[in-house]
Amino acid sequence: MHTTSSPAVDGDPVVDELVDALSALVRAWRSAGRQLPDHTTMALLQLAGHLRDGEHRLGEIAERRGVDQSVVSRQVSELQLRGLVCRRPDPSDGRAHLVRLTPAGEELLARAARLKRDVVRGAVARSPSADVPAVARFVAGLAAEFDARAAEPLLPDLPVPAHPEKDPS
Repeated sequence: MHTTSSPAVDGDPVVDELVDALSALVRAWRSAGRQLPDHTTMALLQLAGHLRDGEHRLGEIAERRGVDQSVVSRQVSELQLRGLVCRRPDPSDGRAHLVRLTPAGEELLARAARLKRDVVRGAVARSPSADVPAVARFVAGLAAEFDARAAEPLLPDLPVPAHPEKDPS
């Protein structure tokens, strides 16, 4: 597969083709989210997915997702309004709440999982069977590389813009 891209900075066409393919995959994945009911987003599904194994505190979910707790709180509120999750006070800490999926939330996750499997199954059906395990290993390795670099600045050499001082007048 070859897609149009900007000129390579380091002149590595194989890597550039992979970057283009991954960008196309992310776009298609986001587009697939439009097939979900009630304008549910992939981010909300990701959050709900963290609740598959039972109740969790908002802070735990935020840490697992690598986002601020306020983001999780807003998303949990949205899921709660839709009847997909419910909250209850944490018996060990009255200030905290535990969040869990409702039966409707479990059903939505099951439907989303079926959609993902159907999409992947369609791609696998069009690919040589010997390629699939190699692609799965490559994608897992790529995900591990992104995770390993998550703490590093994305553009370390990019100059930080100076903030002009405010005019006291």
